[in-house]
Amino acid sequence: MAQVRRFAIGLALGVGLVVALHLPALAQQANRLDVTIRNYTYLFKGGVLNPDQPVVIVIENADKVTHGFMSPLLGLQDVEVETRGVTTYGRGIKGVHIDPGTSVTIRFTPNKPGRFTFQCDIHPNMKGEVLLLSIGEV
Repeated sequence: MAQVRRFAIGLALGVGLVVALHLPALAQQANRLDVTIRNYTYLFKGGVLNPDQPVVIVIENADKVTHGFMSPLLGLQDVEVETRGVTTYGRGIKGVHIDPGTSVTIRFTPNKPGRFTFQCDIHPNMKGEVLLLSIGEV
C-alpha cells in the first residue's frame, strides 16, 4: 500500500496537514514551502499557503537518485520552473525531475482551495498532499 505523507504548518509530523488559512495576520508570511527529498520521502518546512496568492515551492533532492515531483494542480496553472540557472514558464506542466544534489523552484498561484496531491513518477510509493483551505476574513 502506498504511503501518503501529510504535514502540519511548520512541523514535520509523521502524519499531519498543511492548512492555508486566509487570515490577515497570516497573510503577511511568505507563501513558501521548502521540500527536501531524503530517503525516498518528501520532508516539508514552510509556512502558510494561501489560495489566490503566489506560492513558491523549493524542492531539494538530498538522495543519490533522481526523483520526480508531479501534480495535477500544476497542469491547471500558469507555472514557472527554475533549475540550474534556467527558467521555463507556461500554462501547466505535468511535473519535474530533480537530479541528486540539485534543487528546483516552482512558482504558481493556486486559484482555489482544495487538495494539492503530488507524487514521484519514478518511485510511485512516494506521495504527499497539501490542503489549501480558505476560512474567510476574521
